[in-house]
Amino acid sequence: MKRAQNAVSVRVTVDHISVNAQDVPLASLVTDQGDALTLPAALLPEGTTVGDVLLLRLARDPAETAARAALVADLQRKLFG
Repeated sequence: MKRAQNAVSVRVTVDHISVNAQDVPLASLVTDQGDALTLPAALLPEGTTVGDVLLLRLARDPAETAARAALVADLQRKLFG
């Protein structure tokens, strides 16, 4: 796992793909450290299959965080005065 100031990258292996009760395909991913993640299979790169190794990168998005906080604050003002 590699950490940068505002991001982390980790290699994951696609363990299996299944369908939940709402018919949404889910991908079960396992990190090299043995941690498990589940996410919608639609987020995987096209052509990804079981056994593929992916590089997962998570990065903070300060601009979007601020925009969403402003939106929520605006909605709260409208609802509660």
